[in-house]
Amino acid sequence: MKSKFTFFKNFKKNLNQGLAVDLGSSKIIVYLDKKGIIFEEKSIVAVNNKTKQIIAIGKEAQEMLGKTPSYISIIEPLEKGVISNFEIAEKLLRYILSDIKEKHNLSSLFFTPNIIVGVNANSTEVQLRAAIDMLRNAGGKNIYLIEKPLAIAIGCGLLLTEAKGHLIVDIGAGITEVSVVSLGGIVISKNTTVAGHKFNQDIIQYIKSKFKLAIGVQTAEEIKIKIGNAMDLNKEETMTIKGRDLITGLPKEIKISSDEAREALLESLDVIIQTIKNVIELTPPELISDIIDKGILVTGESSKLKGVKELIEKHTGLKVNLIDNPKNSVIKGEGSVLENFQVMKTYLLNENGNTSW
Repeated sequence: MKSKFTFFKNFKKNLNQGLAVDLGSSKIIVYLDKKGIIFEEKSIVAVNNKTKQIIAIGKEAQEMLGKTPSYISIIEPLEKGVISNFEIAEKLLRYILSDIKEKHNLSSLFFTPNIIVGVNANSTEVQLRAAIDMLRNAGGKNIYLIEKPLAIAIGCGLLLTEAKGHLIVDIGAGITEVSVVSLGGIVISKNTTVAGHKFNQDIIQYIKSKFKLAIGVQTAEEIKIKIGNAMDLNKEETMTIKGRDLITGLPKEIKISSDEAREALLESLDVIIQTIKNVIELTPPELISDIIDKGILVTGESSKLKGVKELIEKHTGLKVNLIDNPKNSVIKGEGSVLENFQVMKTYLLNENGNTSW
């Protein structure tokens, strides 16, 4: 009798189970209703080309970059804020959902969760449909979309019911999105594919050009994190790196400074600054005064680059507020909507245009 009761209790629970998913170019984060963040991993997979099976995901797959035999491919199915490899992205999500079922004792037979997922504000209908189809094919039931700037605003506790303007800059891995939100909607939004991944490529090309040294993405990422900077903060740092000499073909070790790391990023940082300025120029005058009072809210994993705050303040004349835990800004907002669905469902739109749970 006890086992039968438990079965029906789990059956009812799993029928209404909800997930929030942040599909980022760098990370995938999953939030389970009533439990919080339960999964966080880099959005990269290692695939066996012979069997077409995923053999590693996340950090484990990333560590294989540049070290695999020909029959193993390292794939990033989410690039520049959108799904670039539908088949692999679907397999990855199915893999993640299976892992969640097992670790959180959820019935695999009845676990077909409703899913809230963040999307870019300027996503096309094709891109939105791809996200919906991928999540449903991976095991989701009803799929609800929320624009990421709104999710960030909710996660930061902004009162979206007020007729107040908020300028949000989300500097992620694959995309930088600049948006003005007010009254629960997006007034204007522009994005650029210049973001964290582009920073890495800038560093790789700079070192190749100046030092005739070939380095990989992981080394570039390490340079960006350790000595990368957006503005001279009067604290020069150096770092020793290793690579392949492009002239001799032999291993070589050099030292790079924080000034050189900043020089590598100058053009990309200028693109981000210009995108912010463009949004400000197009913002209705009635909302500009709010932005002057509140400043700019800056988030996203790449906002942790040293000097970003000072650079944006210098070029806009506005106060910049950096979010303490930028990697979770989107999932935190999605989780709030998930936990308060009946109150916040007006911020969502599912594929049929309705908001039934």
